[in-house]
Amino acid sequence: MKKKLVASLAAAMILGVAGTSFAAVVNPFSDVPAKHWSYDAVTKLAHDGILEGYGDGTFRGDKTISRYEMAIIVAKAMSKVDQADAGNKVLIEKLSNEYASELDKLGARMTTVENKVDNVKWSGFVRGKYDSDTSDGHNISGGNKHYFLALEGTAKINDRWEGHFASETRHDYTTSGWGGVIPPDTNNGDGTWFRIWASGSVGEVGVAAGRKWFGYGDNMVWGHEATGIWLDIPTGTFKTSLFAAKPTQGNGAVSLKDAYDTNIYGANFNGDIAKNVNVNLLLGGNKDDGEQQMSRWGGLTVTSKIAKDLKLTGTYAKTNADDFNKTHHIRLDYKGTDLNKTGSYGVYARFFKFGVNGDPSHDDEWDSLKSDSRGWMVGVDYVVGKNIQWTNIYSDQKVNISDSATEYNRKLFRTQFDLHF
Repeated sequence: MKKKLVASLAAAMILGVAGTSFAAVVNPFSDVPAKHWSYDAVTKLAHDGILEGYGDGTFRGDKTISRYEMAIIVAKAMSKVDQADAGNKVLIEKLSNEYASELDKLGARMTTVENKVDNVKWSGFVRGKYDSDTSDGHNISGGNKHYFLALEGTAKINDRWEGHFASETRHDYTTSGWGGVIPPDTNNGDGTWFRIWASGSVGEVGVAAGRKWFGYGDNMVWGHEATGIWLDIPTGTFKTSLFAAKPTQGNGAVSLKDAYDTNIYGANFNGDIAKNVNVNLLLGGNKDDGEQQMSRWGGLTVTSKIAKDLKLTGTYAKTNADDFNKTHHIRLDYKGTDLNKTGSYGVYARFFKFGVNGDPSHDDEWDSLKSDSRGWMVGVDYVVGKNIQWTNIYSDQKVNISDSATEYNRKLFRTQFDLHF
């Protein structure tokens, strides 16, 4: 009965025929005869406060209505069954049996609507962020004081394929630096659907194609956006992924020079080599017409659960650039957050050295991990309420380590709230 009730009510609302009045509509159902007992039953339910009528406390007993309209009235009564006394519960049950066929047809219509509505799933988060980013007491960056919305939709195409679309909107509330002050409310994200891709499978091979963000391992070798194609091939113990893509985030976000003018390609291998040890090997290359500092690169990431709540991750990356061609990253995690559990938390420490040519494009995590830098970072994530995470990090770094003349110290403190949905 409850399932029938939900479907009938939802259909009534979507079709626009449920409300405080029940006006005549063109429909395929026959009229309820003027002397039918259900008019008296509905009038009694209205008198007892289970149903509302036309606004004057009546149901226009001098006017016949269709079985379709009566079924909508019955569905409304079914929604109030918990408020009814024993006698009215019997009456509502009798009405639901009388109009079972019409209620089922409303449910069938709702099933069609539900299938369309459920075809698209939404997820994302709203963020508020504050950065204190200084060198020798002077602000060196203010661009990460902002409000941010990330929104992603996933639409089911068929049993094998899905379409994806993602949007980001960013508003800076204050931005300052040595060069002056940029006016507040600067909009750095226009909210367009700038990432669009499809994912599915051909036989046993997973396929993704379009413009998307992607990364492998701990994202310290590659972790940025690109347009291309990705294939996930089942190969026993190790999962094999192949890719060919063009970077789309420009020179400021990636280590490659003139990134818009190059193509990347490669293979990634991931698998467990022991009970608590996972290995990720990324091998790749890029087109080099003399502008790039590298044409071949790779990285190895090893993750080990060394105790119940303790995880250690290490990455080593290298390119074929002539100088400063290595990247090192170590991360130690204690526990971790669960967005469904208020009070859960994670604590971590990181040590890193990113050669200016040490990797093609590690994830800089909103400029907190710059290329050509070394240092350490500590962080705490805490779930203050369901789906609400508070993050705090502190980092002490040296930047431009490839050039002693321009090298400088950096101290970064960041606090942010992420509200997930």
